[in-house]
Amino acid sequence: MIVDERGVEWEVYDETWSIRLALEWDHLPQVENPGLIFVSPLDRRRLWPCPNDWRTFSDAELIRLLEKARSVL
Repeated sequence: MIVDERGVEWEVYDETWSIRLALEWDHLPQVENPGLIFVSPLDRRRLWPCPNDWRTFSDAELIRLLEKARSVL
């Protein structure tokens, strides 16, 4: 979880296939070259490609990626 400058909480996870994604999305996640997913009560966004080491990023680095991600609502 990260919090943006407006105080909105975003859940961040990579787009690897899971039953959770299959139930949430109208289409299956990409198997090759997965994206990074950002979900909040206001929006759902994807960033491609997903950085391999995104889990080591600081909150500030993830916020910068969030700003580049495209809305997929």
